[in-house]
Amino acid sequence: MGKTLIFLNLLLIPIIIFSIWSKNETETINTAQRIELAGYTCETHTVWTPDGYGLTIFRVRNSTTKLDSPASQSSAPVVLMMHGLTSSSDVWVIRNHSHHLALELVDQGYDVWLGNSRGNTYGLQHLNYTKKDRKFWRFSWHELGTIDLPITIDYILKETQQSALHYVGHSQGTTIAMVMLSTLPEYNAKLKTSHFFAPIAFMTSSRSSNLRFLSKFLGSYSLLNNLLGDKDIFEPPILRHLMGFEWCRTKKAYPPFCLFLSTRFFGGYSTYVKEYTYPELFNTHPSPASGHQALHFVQLHVSGKFRRYDFGSQGNMERYNQTIPPDYDLAKIRTRFPIHLYYSDSDDYSTKTDVEKLSGILGARCVKHFIDLEGFAHMDFTMAYNIESVVNQDVVRIINEAERHLTEDT
Repeated sequence: MGKTLIFLNLLLIPIIIFSIWSKNETETINTAQRIELAGYTCETHTVWTPDGYGLTIFRVRNSTTKLDSPASQSSAPVVLMMHGLTSSSDVWVIRNHSHHLALELVDQGYDVWLGNSRGNTYGLQHLNYTKKDRKFWRFSWHELGTIDLPITIDYILKETQQSALHYVGHSQGTTIAMVMLSTLPEYNAKLKTSHFFAPIAFMTSSRSSNLRFLSKFLGSYSLLNNLLGDKDIFEPPILRHLMGFEWCRTKKAYPPFCLFLSTRFFGGYSTYVKEYTYPELFNTHPSPASGHQALHFVQLHVSGKFRRYDFGSQGNMERYNQTIPPDYDLAKIRTRFPIHLYYSDSDDYSTKTDVEKLSGILGARCVKHFIDLEGFAHMDFTMAYNIESVVNQDVVRIINEAERHLTEDT
């Protein structure tokens, strides 16, 4: 593996040149179009946050159900699915992949919603700013957990006239759920089962070379935080070419290089993502995200704590009335059903050590699902070819059992 990485690094310069001058052959389609191409129908909704962001979310329907029919207005149990950092709702309906949890749940009769957060492909609307304004990007995943996710849940529950929903989150999608549940504990009652894929609360043991490198310079607050934070991580656009992302969107891409790029940026070496999936992966990733989101994760790695954003001593005093950011109080997480943690030992971001630290704190409030497969990495929780047997079946079974239990209680 080491010699392969050296070889691929040596290839980087001609690849960059080719990427810049080559024409992108892939078509860009949105989540709704992906859903329709898979044979399902879709509703598009926009949720507006109190601070002005417009979030586009998608409701997936079985193609046999008319949207205005009584069946479409029934009280089918609701499932909300939330993406990770530099990702979007697209990740749940990637093409060239036959086992979509979202579509399996729809087939089981669930009312499935695919969420999005501010700053990503479907969260670029704002009442006062455009994505070119630095103030647009002035948020971390704390705001996603305290504003975006709660208001999305409230919107969905109002639309469906229900009091609670099932939640599936991947990576940052788990982080913001824990932020919400610990800072706004009333939302514990609004979640039925919760499924955390590659959960991230602690990052002390992260093996990501990018994260470890950044932590040397950005682990504590400095003037660089605002310089690098108040912008999209991958702006200007030339960065995507320089890093090789654009090249990997094309059919001419060299698969080993795209595997290398995925390993470096998307959480570890995977043996479960097929080569033909890479153009589709890079056609949807990386999605825009604020630099502060990445910096917040870097801070977790350095501090060893699950805590709020570090604005420096003075900034912390102004916001928190203390020089060090406060920890999120995980003791306040008290959902009706235990939270299900799905993790592996080949994930560079969500390591086995860090997830088991989280599970030790949650105790009986969680159930562990360790994926004992070598090479099952961070993105495999959404894109692996064996995801049906490794993850999806458990999720569907647990949700079905919970619904039977809730029905018996009524």
